[in-house]
Amino acid sequence: MPSILLLRSSPHLGGIERQLLDHAQRLRQAGWEPHLLGFYRWPGEHPLVEAARVAGLSASTITDPHPLSPAPLRRLREALEQHRPALIHACDYRTDILVALARPACPWLAEAHGYTRENAAMALWNRLDAWALRRAAAVTAVSAAGETALAAAGVPAARLHVVGNSRAILPDVPAPAPAELPAPGPHLLYAGRLAPEKGLDLLLSAWPDLRRSHPTAQLWVLGAPARHRRYARRLAPLLAQPGVHALGHMPDIRPWLLAADVVAAPSRQETWGMTAFEALCAGVPLVAARVGGLPDLCRAAAHALLVPPESPAALANGLRAALHPDFPRGPARGQQFCAQPAFDPETRHARLLALYESLI
Repeated sequence: MPSILLLRSSPHLGGIERQLLDHAQRLRQAGWEPHLLGFYRWPGEHPLVEAARVAGLSASTITDPHPLSPAPLRRLREALEQHRPALIHACDYRTDILVALARPACPWLAEAHGYTRENAAMALWNRLDAWALRRAAAVTAVSAAGETALAAAGVPAARLHVVGNSRAILPDVPAPAPAELPAPGPHLLYAGRLAPEKGLDLLLSAWPDLRRSHPTAQLWVLGAPARHRRYARRLAPLLAQPGVHALGHMPDIRPWLLAADVVAAPSRQETWGMTAFEALCAGVPLVAARVGGLPDLCRAAAHALLVPPESPAALANGLRAALHPDFPRGPARGQQFCAQPAFDPETRHARLLALYESLI
């Protein structure tokens, strides 16, 4: 049975981790020997490793205390010697770079989910990741837009493959009760990083226009404070507008989705769109900028409305349209959207498995 190392560096058990865990379980059922390595900055085990062990999978944590620490690379090389994998599957820029530096004897595949440019440090990591990706045997993108961006970064076109996300990326536990939001509303939701590419400033610039037609509207902003200092200063007065509530990062946005009337995704760039996907699967109307992977994601969603990017006026008009009582919405629409074959976890697994077999 072929052995494979699945690598992930992250602080939590989120959507990408859930999807990776689902894939690892399917690999085991297909006769592979998967081993998950979780690179983790904090004491204890990576949450992905803990979940993998509960599922009966082989998994271990590699402590990654600092970006310049030599210890993770040394531990990765030890794991390569111990497991002697036929293939490596890395799932983020940190593990891409470590695998490229380790120079394994076996081929490796990199799974790219897109970049953030929220500060100078991330810009440097993006350049290092592009260097690493050019050395991978294969690179998967989650959308055609992601594939185009990777090609522009210098990844050879022959090594690029589009393998989208599946509904395994969604939380696998029952949703909590809806958030208790004050009447009368309507209530709009933004959930995502407070980074320039996510376009929150565009939504906040559209807010006064929307409030003229909906004076009791409330906007709920879920996301950790901006790490880009200049952008944080730009957002500060906009976040202080009447009806705007910045709540910080929320690990589970479903209570707000269940209470929201509309979700906004005003991105300047978006490789795929996790918040958009969650909103559409919940049946909540979505108003999204026509950028990146969002048009493909929204194509089969009657409850999604695409608007031109970089236009607060178009965004305000789109939000007004989505708030109209006749605009499509509801759990049934969400279930229909999420049940599409394109989001089937087995379909995603089969695409990856075929790619694996072409590499070894």
